[in-house]
Amino acid sequence: MKTTYVARALLGCVFAGLLFLSGAASAYVLSFSPAAQDIGLGSVATVEVRISDVAPEPPGSPGGLGDYDFEVVYDPAIITFYKATDAGALGLAVGLDVPFLAPGRLNLSAFSLEAPDDLLALQSDSMLLLTLGFKGIALGTSSLLFENITFGDALGTPRTPTSSNGSITVLPAAVPEPGTLVLLAGAGLMVVISLRRRQIVRPG
Repeated sequence: MKTTYVARALLGCVFAGLLFLSGAASAYVLSFSPAAQDIGLGSVATVEVRISDVAPEPPGSPGGLGDYDFEVVYDPAIITFYKATDAGALGLAVGLDVPFLAPGRLNLSAFSLEAPDDLLALQSDSMLLLTLGFKGIALGTSSLLFENITFGDALGTPRTPTSSNGSITVLPAAVPEPGTLVLLAGAGLMVVISLRRRQIVRPG
C-alpha cells in the first residue's frame, strides 16, 4: 500500500512537470444525473455523480482518476441526505467517506490503492463515481452544487476540475384519482360481504 502511494506520488511529480511544459490538459467534468428531477413529498430521489473527460492525454497525463475530494451542497430545509453508494470506479480504494461538514453540506472523497496500469484498465472516459439518495421533507426546489473539488489522475497528478449543477423539486404526494377510490371502495365492500357470508351458520 505504501509502495503504491509513493510510486504514484513520484510519477505524479514527473507528469506534473510534463503538463507544465506541454500545456494544460482538458478539465475533468463532474456532473449530476439526472440534472433535474421531481419527487413526491416523503419520496427518495436517486442521483448519480458522474465524471467525464478522463481519457489519457500523452505526454501530459495518463488520464484516469486516482483520487477525488469534493463537497455536495443542498437545501436541508427541502431534502435530507439519505445514503451514498460507491460505484467502485477507483477499484481497491480508501473511502467512500461522507462526513457532514454542516447542515446541507457533504464531503465525499476516495483514494485508489490500485497500481496505475490496473486502475486505467478499470476505467473509461466517462463513468459513474457514486449514487446519492435524498429524501423530500418539504415542498420546493433544492439546488445541488459541487464545491471545493480536487482530482488526481492515475498517477496522482492534480487535474483541473469543472462541474455542472443539478436540482431536486419536491411536489405534494400523489393523491389517488376519484376512479381509483371508487374501485378501492368497491373491493372493500366485496370483502366485507364475503366475510359476512362465511359467518352465517346454516341450520342442521
